[in-house]
Amino acid sequence: MSAGLTPTLLEWRVGEVLFDMDGTLIDSIDAIEAAWQAWASAEEVVLPPPSMLHGRTAADLVSSLVPAARVAGALERLNRLEQRPAAPIPVSRGALELIARIPSQHWAIVTSATRLVALARLAAAGIPMPDLLVAGDEVDRGKPDPEPYRIAQRRPDAGHPPIAFEDAVAGLRSARAAGCLAIGIAGTVSADELRPYADAVIESLADVEVLAAEAGDIRLRVRPLG
Repeated sequence: MSAGLTPTLLEWRVGEVLFDMDGTLIDSIDAIEAAWQAWASAEEVVLPPPSMLHGRTAADLVSSLVPAARVAGALERLNRLEQRPAAPIPVSRGALELIARIPSQHWAIVTSATRLVALARLAAAGIPMPDLLVAGDEVDRGKPDPEPYRIAQRRPDAGHPPIAFEDAVAGLRSARAAGCLAIGIAGTVSADELRPYADAVIESLADVEVLAAEAGDIRLRVRPLG
């Protein structure tokens, strides 16, 4: 449970730390949208608003945009485009500093991207590979279903809940349904859109401080947006 230390600080004890990738650990939104625009042009389809592209698996989105007979080929085209980013993919502010303070066996990445796309983006941004990566093409039901975050939990008996950091409503819904504390990161969508689904909303991972990191008992201090 959270306890207010001051009017602007919250503190949690958690068993493990789970991160979304795009828009959370890495600033890949421009690269994602560039890939989708190139894909849409080639497939001759009209994309939904940009906010609808984030937090869902490529298979889910592609299936909603092209006829069933074209889905396999369209997915292959999108994967090729996303593995060769057309825009830079910088690391998000505070991300490297935060994961460096957490033991490798106590943090993981839960992404809607396919494994090959995730590996390409993490390498481009200089994010170290986690011990556990749950990719969008390795689950039966992607976010907002709780399955991805349930799979990522390696310490369900730690005595403290896991905490998840997400930039999209679909991801926050997935994390909460899987029993995680859910922290929204404003940017991809507004803080107001995230708040109904989050235990707190922050500006970036630079607003998270690791106070202690022992086995199954990680203490975090968070500075939420007002």
